[in-house]
Amino acid sequence: MIEIVIVLVVLFIVSAVVISRYTKIGTNELMAETDSLKANLRYAQIKAMNDTLDTAPLGWGIFPNSTSYTLVKNNITATSNLPGDNSPTHTMINGVTVMVTAGGVTTVAFNEWGAPIDASGIPVAGNIILTLTKSNEAPANITVTKNTGFIP
Repeated sequence: MIEIVIVLVVLFIVSAVVISRYTKIGTNELMAETDSLKANLRYAQIKAMNDTLDTAPLGWGIFPNSTSYTLVKNNITATSNLPGDNSPTHTMINGVTVMVTAGGVTTVAFNEWGAPIDASGIPVAGNIILTLTKSNEAPANITVTKNTGFIP
């Protein structure tokens, strides 16, 4: 009976050590914000493809601003809210930051075909990459593919 209790105590200690080494709260926050931004980029893309009555060429998009990002329509803050938020602006949690690191744009906007466009409404020449960072964590990248707007 004593041996069984000792074995259970040792297994409990080993499992506690193993679980604590593989669980990091910061990594989960970075992953959650990355997934949220991907979903909101896709939302902006869908809004651009469904907005057939719009005559302005600048479409719908997401404007990242370091610790937050905003849903925009024709480079102006949209009147629609982001899904899951009660405003068109989403504030990042616990020190997660976002910025456009490639693609030559400040706003990730989409035209009526879902393709990424620049500030003048012209399709971008290369892929757009957004980088999310959190201190002491490996950065997470989101790629918006040129011509198609595919967001893997």
